[in-house]
Amino acid sequence: MLSRRFIRVKVFKVLFSSVHSQNFDQTVAEQELLTSLEKTRQLYFLLLSLPVALAQYAQNRIDIGSQKYQPTDQEMHPNLRFVNNRIIAALEQDKDLQHAREHGLNWLSQRAYVKKLYEQLKEEPYFIEYMNDPQEPDFYTDLKLLQLFFCNQPDEDQELYNLLEDQSLYWADDIAYVCNIILAQLAVMKDSKHLPTHPSLFNNQEDKDFATTLLAHSLIHYNQYAALIEQFAQNWDLERVAGTDSILIVMGVSEAVAFSQIPIKVTLNEMVEISKYYSTENSKMFVNGILDKVIKHLTQEGVIAKRGRGLVEKQKK
Repeated sequence: MLSRRFIRVKVFKVLFSSVHSQNFDQTVAEQELLTSLEKTRQLYFLLLSLPVALAQYAQNRIDIGSQKYQPTDQEMHPNLRFVNNRIIAALEQDKDLQHAREHGLNWLSQRAYVKKLYEQLKEEPYFIEYMNDPQEPDFYTDLKLLQLFFCNQPDEDQELYNLLEDQSLYWADDIAYVCNIILAQLAVMKDSKHLPTHPSLFNNQEDKDFATTLLAHSLIHYNQYAALIEQFAQNWDLERVAGTDSILIVMGVSEAVAFSQIPIKVTLNEMVEISKYYSTENSKMFVNGILDKVIKHLTQEGVIAKRGRGLVEKQKK
């Protein structure tokens, strides 16, 4: 479920918090990291249940309309396409999602938001087209509606960001990433009765070890690697360098030292990409330049030794 880049971002955030609080307790930091990663999987279940909440609200409105003393023709003959959507029905019956909803990952306390989102959804061109198509929707038409929903709605909804941030500080930054996971799950859905198996938090034990080892190594060697930054940043005004840059460089050095089979180029690119989102406009140049110098220095010192096909030869050049 979690990509290596996503794991790096989470490690960076925990390391940033540890540095600024001057608390380098590895046990506390690792627990914080694992909690933040588990929260991402909880957000996955919560967002995946959002279409169910919307359909339930729509069904409730239909029921209220039909029970009026003098219902309108539209209330007597409502459009049931959305409430009968096959994919939403599968989401509602999915046992893992049911378990998640029973344990608090639901929208029961956010009825006002669900109502507002449904009213917005009704105005979306793709929803109007779905509801008014002269042909009855088939499985793929139902699936497309959910795909368009997760492509367009959650990541663009500032109210949802605020709502989720109020519930958990871990969630707001993860919405786009989780929506992409959901879209990947929907893309491989083969029938209208069953969802694909929900992804595990880590793709394998190696990814979990990567997360905890990267964090631990960064904490243990933080002051040592931070001193190298000052050594190789003589032409930079360090007072104007963002604190996040130093943390990313320390993290990059830690990755280069601790993981012999990860290419240096990968480590450099990943730290630069993270800097684009969490630091200043000029950070990518500083991070790339200083990290490259530190890594070359530690390679010459024998501290960094890459092993694996193609890695040793590249380091000799």
